Amino acid sequence: MAEAATPVAKTQSWRPLFWGLAAFLVCPFLPFFEVLIPIQQTLLLLVPLIAACSIVGWKLGGRVALVLIWIALSLWMLLQHAGPPGTQYDQMARGWAILLAASFGVVSLWSNTMPFFSRALFSIGLAAGIGFLIALSSPSGIARFQHAAGEELTRRVSTTIANIEEGRKTPDWQELAARAPVLDTWNDDSETMMRAIPSLAASLLPALLALESLAALALGWGAYRRLSPVQIGLPLSPLTEFTFNDQLVWGLAVGATLCLLPAFEEGRNAGYNLLLFFGALYLIRGIGILAWMARGRYVYVVILSLLPQVFVIVTLALGLGDTWLDLRKRAKVG
Repeated sequence: MAEAATPVAKTQSWRPLFWGLAAFLVCPFLPFFEVLIPIQQTLLLLVPLIAACSIVGWKLGGRVALVLIWIALSLWMLLQHAGPPGTQYDQMARGWAILLAASFGVVSLWSNTMPFFSRALFSIGLAAGIGFLIALSSPSGIARFQHAAGEELTRRVSTTIANIEEGRKTPDWQELAARAPVLDTWNDDSETMMRAIPSLAASLLPALLALESLAALALGWGAYRRLSPVQIGLPLSPLTEFTFNDQLVWGLAVGATLCLLPAFEEGRNAGYNLLLFFGALYLIRGIGILAWMARGRYVYVVILSLLPQVFVIVTLALGLGDTWLDLRKRAKVG
């Protein structure tokens, strides 16, 4: 059960959190990212999560004023439309925001000694389980939710492509394209790729939504720690120290089994979602190891990321290999 939290000095800098929040709020509206991030209005996730943290902090001796402020902001956010009014996507987005915040609050009340990452995974799993039961009990089941997501993602892509086409009609663009015809070719290829993404992203909605929720939880956790003197858990570790239970490798193993073995063909989509979610976690772990090897000089990580295929292979190999090698712990022991 939860133990009493104690006030601590707020010594963490806002600077790294500011850049994370900026990326979290802006990226969903950029081309390509807008199709890969299920809930475009990311404040809809972030604000209720901070409210949930504030409620837990209040139960442990925090200020009631902070709770009232964030609950009021949460109610205001939840009353806003998360897409075209009246659509299934609008209802889904707001429903998930409530489920995620409530799940995180319940898990945090149950134990404030649990590390953040474990707490976040439990919360996402609990919210996903409840959401799955709701989907099964609704007409058309899960297919209805996938269809609603596909419609929303297609709408976003169509709007972006329409804006691009409008821009290509301007005299300035036509003059520039006449000097460099490759730009028109690049735009055509980009539009073709963007049109193909919505159907794929809709089938991977569970994994994409879980990853977005994990980012929202981390940012909400960091914001709450800077806003309240009463803490409900330990601060996030630097990226260079990011790790998690090695048993999560079984998530990748199950995903690969569902995707590769013909006997599990009906569960192949679930396998792809497992591979994407756990693969992303090991990718982040690999980036942390890479940053640790570079002694925190992230410029080397950025340079390597300019070669996307090499970057993914190297970081994923480092993340998976760390399951057995535990490079950072060996270096400390040595």
